[in-house]
Amino acid sequence: MASNASLEQDQNHCSAINNSMPLIQGKLPTLTLSGKIRVIVTFFLFLLSTAFNASFLLKLQKWTQKKERGRKLSRMKILLKHLTLANLLETLIVMPLDGMWNVTVQWYAGELLCKVLSYLKLFSMYAPAFMMVVISLDRSLAITRPLAVQNNSKLEQSMIGLAWILSVVLAGPQLYIFRMIYLADSSGQAEVFSQCVTHCSFLQWWHQAFYNLFTFSCLFIFPLLIMLICNGKIIFTLTRVLHQDPRKLQMNQSKNNIPRARLRTLKMTVAFAMSFIVCWTPYYVLGIWYWFDPEMLNRVSEPVNHFFFLFAFLNPCFDPLIYGYFSL
Repeated sequence: MASNASLEQDQNHCSAINNSMPLIQGKLPTLTLSGKIRVIVTFFLFLLSTAFNASFLLKLQKWTQKKERGRKLSRMKILLKHLTLANLLETLIVMPLDGMWNVTVQWYAGELLCKVLSYLKLFSMYAPAFMMVVISLDRSLAITRPLAVQNNSKLEQSMIGLAWILSVVLAGPQLYIFRMIYLADSSGQAEVFSQCVTHCSFLQWWHQAFYNLFTFSCLFIFPLLIMLICNGKIIFTLTRVLHQDPRKLQMNQSKNNIPRARLRTLKMTVAFAMSFIVCWTPYYVLGIWYWFDPEMLNRVSEPVNHFFFLFAFLNPCFDPLIYGYFSL
């Protein structure tokens, strides 16, 4: 009986919100000074990431058209092309959306765009994470099973295709769970605040908890574990090779028959993974902390929150720089 009463109370609460729930004006969120700084930094990183990734993508496209030295584009360059495209999507969707939403504070774009942009935001976050998994798996297989990788050209295409498909499919629930709510002033007559949220989209609290845990796992935990395992193998192999006979590396070959060019791409893969881990870990740690303890917003200063959330936006900026460094 208690659970039925609670459910009825929740339904009445959701119904009240959908019909413009009264709200005290003094409690409306506003754009603070630290919020303004976050917006400025977000759009600066947006311009930086767009310039870096767009120029790198154009360079890769030229290599694709010209067929570098008359040969097919290397496996790594194909993987980098898709990673750069995923980073560019994340840059063009997530950063402007975050910046504009922080400026307006509330949502003015209506329910359709609320659903569509929420879907595109999660899709563009899945894609780079899954592409990093594909790159780590491919480079790890290039060491552990080089002949199998060379003889199976469809393996790379299959992994890339699966990464894009999973990104499209796993972001799908966003179209259902996000919706508009409208809050009214204390008189209940005039609507003063509208927001795009997931409030009341789940019948039970554990439904939302499960969805949040699933999304967090797919975005960060599973990619992190795969990257740690794959890059652990890569680092172990690199360490063993570099300590065997450094003179043979100068002749573009090692005792394990790993060409020097491949050693460079392996180091680059490890750098990509480290960039992903360093940039995104604070973002997800704060998200999980807030998930279990919403009061953390009152204990952690707003500037600190903004700083760690902005830190994640550095990842798409770093990837082209990492490639440029290892291509020198």
